[in-house]
Amino acid sequence: MFIVVKNIIKILRFHNLVLGAIAVFVSGYLLSKPFDLLIINCAIVVMITMGLGNVVNDLFDIKSDKINHPDRPLVNNSLSYQNACFIIVCLFFFLIYFLFQLNYFAIFFLVLFVLPVTFLYNYFFKHLPFFGNVITSLLLSSIFIFTEIVVSNSYNRMLIPFFLCFIFTLLREMIKDMEDYDGDLYNNSYTAPVFFGKRKMNLYIIIYTILSMIAYLIICWLAKLSTLFIILLIIIIEIPLLYSVFLLIKFPQKKTYKYLSSFLKYLCLGGLLLIMLTKKSFIYV
Repeated sequence: MFIVVKNIIKILRFHNLVLGAIAVFVSGYLLSKPFDLLIINCAIVVMITMGLGNVVNDLFDIKSDKINHPDRPLVNNSLSYQNACFIIVCLFFFLIYFLFQLNYFAIFFLVLFVLPVTFLYNYFFKHLPFFGNVITSLLLSSIFIFTEIVVSNSYNRMLIPFFLCFIFTLLREMIKDMEDYDGDLYNNSYTAPVFFGKRKMNLYIIIYTILSMIAYLIICWLAKLSTLFIILLIIIIEIPLLYSVFLLIKFPQKKTYKYLSSFLKYLCLGGLLLIMLTKKSFIYV
């Protein structure tokens, strides 16, 4: 029983779901929303939706994962195809229940945008250079917008966190594609590294990382964020990104991309906590 639960947690990628829930709680804090049942329901919906997308992704990626991620449950037969389909059905019913605890605007946003785009990503967009990266980044960043819709039926107050998250997530998604190059090539998936070549893509990622560092500072200046926030941004985000650039230049290999993929995930948590310091700025008024 323990092994089954462990494999279910693994296919859901529970650590990613926790990051999604934290993003909801941070959004609620920035919007001065008390930690109540509505926020908890919102976090549950986000986690279920992310879990649903992860399971569907593993179903579509079995061939490439045999090379890229041989330890995943569907690849090593820890879970069967039927098990995965059963998990999807259960998640879908849980999603319906919790989703209808939210307002109609939130329901429409999830049903008409998030779920269709998630399916189209797995079926089509992820096999196109950059499109898959942009779609995934939009979906993950939209957690901030979705939470605002749930809390206040608006969508404009969380744009700064949305853009900050999008810039960062797009970088990580491109690095993940570099890590998954071998399996994507074998599966005829034309991700950016396959389409442009690994050397060119590595250069593009380096340039993008440097531009991201500049973009963060410009956004902070335009949003008139505090000096303390900018200092912490440099320490928590900018310096680690500069370190990432060094690794990409010095060691452009699969081991580096795998390390950076995990490294940036933990950096994402630091970014979420850092965003909380923007609460006193004018952007949430």
